Amino acid sequence: MESIILMNSKWGNDMFVPMYLFFGGLSGGLFVVAVAADLIGIKLKQFENFSKITAVLCLPVLALAGAFIAFHLGKPERGILFPFFFKNYSSWLVIGGWSVGLAIPLVVSYAAMWHFRVNQTYRRIVGVIGMPLLGFVSFYTGLLLSGAMFVPLWSMKFLPYLFLNSGVLTGLAGSGLVYILYQAFFTQNVSQETASGSEDSSKIISILGYAILVFIFIELVEIQIFMDYLASNPIKDDNSGLFIAPNGSEFVYEYVTQGPLSTWFWWGIIGLGLTLPLVIGLIELIFEKVIKTYKNWVSGFKFASILVGGAILRFVIVWGGEVKAPLAMPPALFQIPIGG
Repeated sequence: MESIILMNSKWGNDMFVPMYLFFGGLSGGLFVVAVAADLIGIKLKQFENFSKITAVLCLPVLALAGAFIAFHLGKPERGILFPFFFKNYSSWLVIGGWSVGLAIPLVVSYAAMWHFRVNQTYRRIVGVIGMPLLGFVSFYTGLLLSGAMFVPLWSMKFLPYLFLNSGVLTGLAGSGLVYILYQAFFTQNVSQETASGSEDSSKIISILGYAILVFIFIELVEIQIFMDYLASNPIKDDNSGLFIAPNGSEFVYEYVTQGPLSTWFWWGIIGLGLTLPLVIGLIELIFEKVIKTYKNWVSGFKFASILVGGAILRFVIVWGGEVKAPLAMPPALFQIPIGG
């Protein structure tokens, strides 16, 4: 007899979990970008203002991540206090809760040091300390899901690295988009200063574009390898090694790429989130002088496209998680002791 595929729609109508994963990864990516720009600013001073804007942006984004997971728990106070009541430190949920809890004061301190112009050496030390922690926040969002071993799509082998790369990619896009908006609405049109500022802004956007091309390519490769792995339908044995059962990977592959989630996967993630920005980035690179007048508009659209694609990625991963590993049949494989 064939395996039975378990379906579950518990999270299907819940936007809180995928939005928490998106904003959690985005906050980590933004902080990494802010600190990297701050360090680049040692040599290239025009990056300092960009770093400051990105550091401040990280605050509301991290707050949104906390709000989404808190409301998902049913009572917001649980989200604030649960690390103090749950002591299972082998759980990624608890580890992640602590990492987010520790990240908050670091993000606030770093942004405050920018705002109050605290000694830049101290600021950069705080940033470098916080960089791996906030990077882990992006990485952890994948670990959180992959703890559910019975969900083929939530693979610990691939998902954390995919979410980490996506976190940095969306961080680059989010910082670039807000920087363009800041330049458009909060800078004064003063002739000489504006010309110099516009040149610096264009240089920053160009460097962001180069970095984005690299991370888009990495994410496309990661997704290709991940989907190939699922399509190969690898067998999975339990920890005891007593039995081997199919883990439903092939079914999940078809469910995501050919079934109900295929439109979101191909048009949302691959098309809107990765391929379109990749094409725009190459056009910017090849025809830089031709589109110079419209560079901010073109780049802004590219950044927004990446952010939407990054959010769709989290929704598809969560929705795809509703396909659970199959039950092996016949049931005799799982003998249940009968008490007498």
